[in-house]
Amino acid sequence: MNFENENGQEIIISEKDMIVSTTDRTGTILYANDIFCKVAGYERKDVIGKPHNIIRHPDMPKVIFKLLWDRVLKGEMLYAFVKNISVNGDYYWVKAYVKPVLENGTVVKITSYRKPLNDYAKNIIIKLYSTLLDYEKSHSIEESLQFLLSYLDERGLSYDQFIDRLSLEKSVENIALRSIDFNKHKNRHIIFKEYVVNTVTNKQFDELDMVNSEVCSFGKWIESVSTEPFVQDSAWKKVVSYNDKFHSSLNEYVEKAKNSDSINNLSSILKDLDEDINNIFTNLTIVKDKY
Repeated sequence: MNFENENGQEIIISEKDMIVSTTDRTGTILYANDIFCKVAGYERKDVIGKPHNIIRHPDMPKVIFKLLWDRVLKGEMLYAFVKNISVNGDYYWVKAYVKPVLENGTVVKITSYRKPLNDYAKNIIIKLYSTLLDYEKSHSIEESLQFLLSYLDERGLSYDQFIDRLSLEKSVENIALRSIDFNKHKNRHIIFKEYVVNTVTNKQFDELDMVNSEVCSFGKWIESVSTEPFVQDSAWKKVVSYNDKFHSSLNEYVEKAKNSDSINNLSSILKDLDEDINNIFTNLTIVKDKY
């Protein structure tokens, strides 16, 4: 599919410009500012009273507007990335902030404020919207919505988080990193540490030898992503280092306890273990945020 309009040229919107329009709850235009009219190529008198979709580009998936209207009519504000078309067939990409106006709890108007979309987000969105358009050819709008939500779920992102990350020019494609449940693994580290401490306190060393800890699954996950680009990041290297240190410190704690080492020595190791856990998941959060 040739996503770009072969006959149209892209209109580059200035950062200083703000495109503004207001519609009623059915999408009929009630107001359009000068920049709206200039970029779209219409006289104001020619757009007032017209449906807002007169500037909808055919490359826009219907499901994006379903998601937008479903939320706006519930009184929610949201952002959306939109490709619009001007009267002569040229096109322009915007990041739209869509805000409903409520009276007595009912949405009566919707105002959209639009700024230019950054190139990083545009490149990702062009691919996604092309896929959605193809999907819509053979599926219902509800099925298309589920397809979009599945796409987001695979990346561990809500729609709003997806928009926010692209607005900040951050990756949304690293599924391996986004699929990991950080809180679950952090809790497993804490629980396993407490289990080891209690077992050592009760001198049940044989039981420790038989344990196949769920904490090991985190180490296996680390190994499974060894070819991902983020493994070169300094924060990721700290994740690996602190995770290795956590396990070596646990082994040291057990060995010293077996040899009836002093409480002071054991206490210092426990303190290190707590710091290791925090350092593992603090740095993992940094990596996730960056990639």
